[in-house]
This record gives sequence, structure tokens and C-alpha cells, in this order.
Amino acid sequence: MRVCKVKDMSIGEGKPKVCLPIVGKTNEDILTQAKSFEDIEYDMVELRIDFYESILDFEKVIILLKELKTIIKKPLLFTYRSLKEGGQIQLNDDQYIELIRNVCESQLIDIVDVELLTGNQVVYQLVEIAHVNHMKVLISNHNFELTPDNHLMRQILEHMEIMNADILKIAYMPLSQKDVLRLMEITMEMSSKLSHPIVSMSMGEIGKISRICGEFTGSAMTFASATHASAPGQIAVNDVNKILEVLHHD
Repeated sequence: MRVCKVKDMSIGEGKPKVCLPIVGKTNEDILTQAKSFEDIEYDMVELRIDFYESILDFEKVIILLKELKTIIKKPLLFTYRSLKEGGQIQLNDDQYIELIRNVCESQLIDIVDVELLTGNQVVYQLVEIAHVNHMKVLISNHNFELTPDNHLMRQILEHMEIMNADILKIAYMPLSQKDVLRLMEITMEMSSKLSHPIVSMSMGEIGKISRICGEFTGSAMTFASATHASAPGQIAVNDVNKILEVLHHD
């Protein structure tokens, strides 16, 4: 698996990197959550901006990011999750592009999430905006209903790489234990074929195993909960750290 360098962190090398989501509605909510991470071991933070009540006021978003960066010194992943992929709000294409443009030009983030199913034209624009501003791009695909068949999962990951992603993320809901194993198998297979790190997870209770075994299956990052979970099946960060340390220990 290839490595994506973000600041002094190498995504795709060693233990899966632990990312803590922030899902607050107001500035106070978000900054309070960020401050609560002070005594927690983690590698990066994801700001789920779709929860933010002023998401379409770009000046307020930038002010929020400036305040957040005074608290969080580790890499920051900026994520707008659309309603159709499990988020809180549905922006139109123009709103989505302008949001990402303003945030990338601010130089206040390190990685930006781009949803693959937004469509090739918009994805291409968003990737270009991010790369011109020296931001890494995580292209993502989520399905909260099922896990696609193996052929489609391969196609999705290959498509992400063609669209010039720096990190490829898939997150699917399993309907059986076999679905969990299929996702892990595809992750292992494609992590040796593709040129960029893969982040994969099976959601829900039966998918929890996929969130802690990435070092062996090829998933480079895991999302853990500190105060608020952003997806079903997220494990508490202290538990994740203990398990990863045991699995990684030489």
C-alpha cells in the first residue's frame, strides 16, 4: 500500500491512523468537543461540517476553522456529507463547490472529503481546487443500506484513483458476516494493486472488526468516537487505541 504524507503523518504506514469526528451544530459545540480531545491519543480530526448550522455562511465557516486550529494541532479532515450518503443536509453542486473552494483557499485544513457520487464533473473540479491549494483529497463512497458486490467495490476504488484521489474511502452496511469478510478481502486485494491508501469499514455492530484490523487487511485509517459517533458501529477511541496497540505490538 502506498503512503499519503500529511504534515508529519504517513497514512498507509504502520498502525491505522485514528480519526476523531466532530459533529457539533454550533461553534460552542464544536470547540467544546475539540477541547475534550486534549487527553486522548489520536492522529487526526474530522470536522463534519454538514452538522454545522451555518454551513452556507462561508465567512462563519472560516472563522470556525480559525478557532478550531488554535485547539487542534493535528491534521484536519474537512467533510461535507450529503443527505443521500448519510449526512445532515443536501447542498446543490454550486454550493458544494463554493464551500470547498472557500475552505481550501483558507489553508486551514489538511484533507478534504469529496463524495464520488457527486458526479465526475464536480468531483474533478473539487479535486483540482484542493490540489491547487495543496490539500490532500479523500474521495469517499458510502452506502447505509448494503455492501455492493465485489466487482462493484473494485470498480469504485479504481474510479476513485482515476479521479486523482490521494486517499480512497469506502464505508458500507453489511447484511451478514459474509459482507464484512468480502469488504475486508477486497480491501486487502486492492491495497496491493492501487497506488494510494485505502480506508474501508463495514458499519454497524457486525462490522466492528473491520475498524480495528486495517493493518492486516490494508485499511489505513479508522474512525473512532470520543464524545459523539458520526456513523453506526464506531468504537470508543480508548478501546480502539488499546486494541490497535495489542495487534501492532512486536
